[in-house]
Amino acid sequence: MTEKEFFDYLINEYAEKTGKDLPADGMGYYLEYFLDNYPPEKLELKLSRKICARIIHEFMLNVLQIPDVEWKSAAQLKDIYDCRVCANAIAQVYERGIMPESEEKAFGLNKTVSKEEAKRYVELLLSKPEKKDV
Repeated sequence: MTEKEFFDYLINEYAEKTGKDLPADGMGYYLEYFLDNYPPEKLELKLSRKICARIIHEFMLNVLQIPDVEWKSAAQLKDIYDCRVCANAIAQVYERGIMPESEEKAFGLNKTVSKEEAKRYVELLLSKPEKKDV
């Protein structure tokens, strides 16, 4: 699954499950990049776990309005700071049980996400209560 395919799948599943449209604005820079400015030369980029986490996290914050939680077990991941920009997003999806570690004590930032995994992550995300601390 590519980055763009994942983003589009997430948007479609959200609309189908909730009957709601995306907000006109305020989705956050990262999500708006995928929505409006995604360059054609990147269309074939495979979805990595760190990009998946960032998309899910921004969707949680800006669309579902689910606030961040305090880090607990995510701080134990040995690769959590391999991408400093991604660290909080990874921690948030990990703490909520949306994306598990890929191997013992490692998130696996650059591993590719399969279509089945992506679908499971979206299902878990959309089953979380809105606007509540989980």
